[in-house]
Amino acid sequence: LEMAPIGRDALVFLVNKKNPVDSLTRQEIVDIYSGKTTNWKDVGGNDAEIIAYQRQLVSGSQTLMNKLVMKGTPMAEAPAKKIIGGMGGLVDAVAVYDGAENAIGYNVYYYVSRMKLDENIKLLAVEGVEPSNETIASGDYPFVNDFYVVIRADAPAGSPERILFDWMQSEDGQKLVAHEGYV
Repeated sequence: LEMAPIGRDALVFLVNKKNPVDSLTRQEIVDIYSGKTTNWKDVGGNDAEIIAYQRQLVSGSQTLMNKLVMKGTPMAEAPAKKIIGGMGGLVDAVAVYDGAENAIGYNVYYYVSRMKLDENIKLLAVEGVEPSNETIASGDYPFVNDFYVVIRADAPAGSPERILFDWMQSEDGQKLVAHEGYV
């Protein structure tokens, strides 16, 4: 296969806007999701239990969580009610469900910033760096992931797949990626 990066997204962490925590370190996130840290007061918040929502094992967000954040550290086993199937369900859980002000979850930046905007959530900074198009593009935000256009390596010049592959990397193709809200 021949592949080329054409854009970038990021795994972001979201909390209810009532949560006073604005930033976590990488280690604090690992400690929360491994079950080591269970109270917000231990990371600068209120004295309240952390409700750490997870995604299903087969979700892209969960794959990114394991790849970019946990890096081999086992995640705490979550009760079924804290494992959210849909991307929108996770945003809703953090935004408005009972105890939402004590919840934390994760999702991809594109989804929560472009598709499922909710005034009741805020995105956390990681290591003091807020997720934005600029910090994701520069790699300053720590949990970024490129996405690719992929074709068979033996695709002949002039074939539809080769034409599209080349176009996605061109200035016009990159304008489309940006127009659609991707970094």
